[in-house]
Amino acid sequence: MTHTTAVRTLRRRRSRPVLLVLPAAILTAVLMVIPIVTTIVRVVSDGGTGLSRLFDLPNVGQVFLNTLYWTVGSVAGGILLGYAGALVLQSRHLRLVGVWRSLLMIPWIIPGVVGATVWRWTLSTDYGILNQTLLDLGLVAEPVRWLSDPGIVLWAVALIQIWVTAPFVMLMVSAALATIPAERYEAARLDGAGSLAILRHIILPAIRPTTGICVLTLAVWALNSFTIIWVATSGGPAGASTILPILLYQAFQNGDQTLVSAVALVQVFIGAVFAVFFARTTRTDLEDQR
Repeated sequence: MTHTTAVRTLRRRRSRPVLLVLPAAILTAVLMVIPIVTTIVRVVSDGGTGLSRLFDLPNVGQVFLNTLYWTVGSVAGGILLGYAGALVLQSRHLRLVGVWRSLLMIPWIIPGVVGATVWRWTLSTDYGILNQTLLDLGLVAEPVRWLSDPGIVLWAVALIQIWVTAPFVMLMVSAALATIPAERYEAARLDGAGSLAILRHIILPAIRPTTGICVLTLAVWALNSFTIIWVATSGGPAGASTILPILLYQAFQNGDQTLVSAVALVQVFIGAVFAVFFARTTRTDLEDQR
């Protein structure tokens, strides 16, 4: 092999990784970088007027609190319910595991509009099956206004979000549980460890990276969630279930592009905080496993 041929071969080998990454880089630029940069340019070009108007809105404090409660509540509920489902499916005493897993995945598979509409009927004050069941059991004296009481409406729609996202957590945790060797459980039981000790010292540490991924994913989904709240309450009553995506859409309906860009930038900033936190947590886990 001549020197020239060897140099060409070396150059081709060096350029191959770049060519493999190039499609993903272009796709990321088109779908993420360009929209984010465009949003930042719009906010900066108007001198920050959109941000000033956003924080001068009379209900901006309630919107941020709603977004916080909505995100924390739906993420915590989805994680707990998903964990419970995964642990039940992991039980040796459960039969027809595949059938149960398929049925539990239905809320995550069906379109969000369909799920929100079903829950809107279920939570209806006048003809909802949930109120009828509670009345028949004598647990309430009168129908609960799930979607029209400002004090509980946000938690009612968060329940729908939990119902939709918990199957994703269940699927991820089930996959993580399958990677734990059976010998660990047997050794722990031989040492006299109970179920809680196994959960604390074997299961939870083993699925910690999966938990981080689930928390970040559910938080991003909650921060960007629109369909469930819009179909169920449209952000009402009196803004009690209005979160940032609903506020953004209402500004879009009013043709207020300045406010739309400002709300979008705030959402990007909040999402970036979660992404940085997730990256640091994942890096720490990888370093601990070395």
